[in-house]
Amino acid sequence: MSGAAASERPALRVFYIGAGDPVAPRSGMDVVARAHIGELAASPDVVLSGAFTTLPTETAAPAFGGVAGYRADTKTPSKARKLVHLLSGKLLMSIGFVSTPARQAIRAGLAARPDLIVVDHIQALANVSMWRLVLGRTPFVFIAHNVTPDTLIDGARLRKSRASAAFLRVEAVQAWLIEALLVRRAARTVFISDSDARHYRGLTGARGVALCPVIDRAEHAPGAPAAAQDVERDSRRVLFIGSPGFPPNRAAIDWITHSLAPALLALDAPAIVTFIGKGTREHIGTPAANVETLGFVADDEMERLLGTCLCMLSPVVHGSGLKIKMLEAFAAGAPVMATPLSLQGFEFMGVPPLLDLDQPEAAARHIQTLTQDPAAVEAARTHVRDRWAEHSRRRDGALVDTLVEARAGQAR
Repeated sequence: MSGAAASERPALRVFYIGAGDPVAPRSGMDVVARAHIGELAASPDVVLSGAFTTLPTETAAPAFGGVAGYRADTKTPSKARKLVHLLSGKLLMSIGFVSTPARQAIRAGLAARPDLIVVDHIQALANVSMWRLVLGRTPFVFIAHNVTPDTLIDGARLRKSRASAAFLRVEAVQAWLIEALLVRRAARTVFISDSDARHYRGLTGARGVALCPVIDRAEHAPGAPAAAQDVERDSRRVLFIGSPGFPPNRAAIDWITHSLAPALLALDAPAIVTFIGKGTREHIGTPAANVETLGFVADDEMERLLGTCLCMLSPVVHGSGLKIKMLEAFAAGAPVMATPLSLQGFEFMGVPPLLDLDQPEAAARHIQTLTQDPAAVEAARTHVRDRWAEHSRRRDGALVDTLVEARAGQAR
């Protein structure tokens, strides 16, 4: 869209509804919300307002880009409140994001009649009725972070409790009904991966758009340069980032510790398997000689490690949707070794799947080769940086254009 044409149109008044913590991102939902809010807030074609909620264990964040943050209620919801939650078209899993102040702010914001509503992630429905959206006159755009029913069904496979697994399968049916209604009624549905967009193509038709987010790593620039011995150690680190509290991450951690790390020891490879994430120390326990657990690390330290590591691992074979740690790794220019599932939605990066969980020895040999060939590591890093820069150029302004088109389509 030309600059002249953009400057002639009136600014689009967008009311954003989200869940997570876009000011201090930790989960995938947070990272993507931050990217979307930042992109909309930076556009002269959008006047942005709205509300997001953070989990009750987190501190309420200040306004970001015109979107106010609210802390979720800490009181355990009653059975009656859970029933009301379900009848208003909300996932039971989203009840942890219920916030009385956020609900009041959203009600007031929608009463001001914005041009367009953005619902970022299905969890954002915790504080607004789905029926208010699908039956209301104000058009809305739904941003789908993954195929929620698939995530829930896959999560059921990883549960040891039959009752817990059965509950997740029931919730998967509920999620499918909600997502199907949302994508059918939305003026546009923005998927963050091509695979998810294809999954729902029969329901969205041309109204479904795949837009892989762009995240800005500049604000998390590395701090002071590391000492020479630390630089050498960093260059041998093979990173895994993720908490074992999320079942797909836990399965990946177990494969690394029980299969890949022993294979690297058998080859006497100088690589150091480094785990980053809350709870990794407790889950792994006493690590092998070539394994270290750093636990939670600050954003600037994460940026430094991604910028200097040998590679980042993503042996994930469960879940659905775009793998956010891969998104962060590519944005930081890190070489990656990943499974085909981890690379879904990142086909534009041109990175081959190098991890087969049935062949940990092959992965270990590849890592050993990288430790002996710094030029190959640097070439892989340059490839990632170039592809990411190309993606960022193509993606520039696409979300704003999608919202403008959505509003224009409803006005016809």
